[in-house]
Amino acid sequence: MRLLFLFGTLLLAMSAKAQTSAHTVWDELRTKREQLPSLHQEFDVSQTYRSASSTQASKRQVLIDMAGGQWRERSISGSGVTVRVFDGRDLFLMDEGGDEFVRSKRRPKEDAPTPSPYSFGNPDWNKAVVIERRPCGLPGVDHVCVVLEIRLKSWMRVTSATDESRMADGSARMMLDTENGLLLWLRTIQSIERRTSAWQSDVSYLAKRMSYGAAADGNLFKVPAGLNEVKELSPWNAAKIRKEMGGKPSAELNLTDMQGKPLTLSSLRGKTVLLDFWTTWCPPCRADAPNLDKLYRKYGPQSLMIVGISVSEERDTVEKFLKEHPHSFPIALTTENEMPRPYQISAFPTYIVIEKDGTVSAAVEGDQGFGELRKLLRKAGMEVE
Repeated sequence: MRLLFLFGTLLLAMSAKAQTSAHTVWDELRTKREQLPSLHQEFDVSQTYRSASSTQASKRQVLIDMAGGQWRERSISGSGVTVRVFDGRDLFLMDEGGDEFVRSKRRPKEDAPTPSPYSFGNPDWNKAVVIERRPCGLPGVDHVCVVLEIRLKSWMRVTSATDESRMADGSARMMLDTENGLLLWLRTIQSIERRTSAWQSDVSYLAKRMSYGAAADGNLFKVPAGLNEVKELSPWNAAKIRKEMGGKPSAELNLTDMQGKPLTLSSLRGKTVLLDFWTTWCPPCRADAPNLDKLYRKYGPQSLMIVGISVSEERDTVEKFLKEHPHSFPIALTTENEMPRPYQISAFPTYIVIEKDGTVSAAVEGDQGFGELRKLLRKAGMEVE
């Protein structure tokens, strides 16, 4: 019995040493990274959401600059560029080219925020291991990399008065350069549950370019002059869409409809596209729906494509509504799709008209939205009842 006890104690000690080793490696590499005079990295990012009914994939680029405890992150996608800046004290969020910014003040004793490639959830270091050490494989550089695998602690967030999201299971695997602490690739997988749905999030970062050591431009870590501080960035309502996007190429939109079929704006070039943002509880949306359906049956999908986008409602709610009020055009759910900033609509109904060449020609909203829409579609040669 005593031998079994000693053997068990030895195993626990060895396990604790391995667990501590992974955490120690991370801390040591973070220190090396933070001691660099400057750092620039560019990542290709792919993100996939899988549910029982659909799979949605998207890609973007993330560019980060770091120096002296400060950093700047640019996230570039088909819908625009979002910028986050940490000046060593506060975190700022803005849309590149916009005129607003949001400030998040750092709380006392709160850890400093980090750019997204280096912020991968809440790690459980008691369940972290060093997988292997191997050559990094960088051209002309003979560095050794380490691969870590880390379990992520579960989390819960309230999403509404009657619903919440919970991360039930998650892990991260990454490879870092042991010479300088730079991240070369990262993959995180999380299983997320809500009251009526569940999905898996799979996000990968792959470093494509990097440089370090040169003097950094201090202006990178400052909010540009002339921007207005606000509590939250202005919503993309019809007026802002007309101002920012009117006459310009539409921001890309990658959707999976309720039947599991993919929909992208780029694939609809050559057709007039009408995006209809609606909810089941919106009276004007209900009133407009029959006319939209008649319009689609008459002109679509050859010359006109209507895409209904149900906002912030779960599948079972929308399915029940559509059984009573069927639509012939495809419907996508924002609860099952990642919506870029220009399509995060909060006034209903909102209609966006996109020309055959892919440029935005109009955006209207509210009770009078369909009346204005009639005029616009008639200009395109379509009669609307």
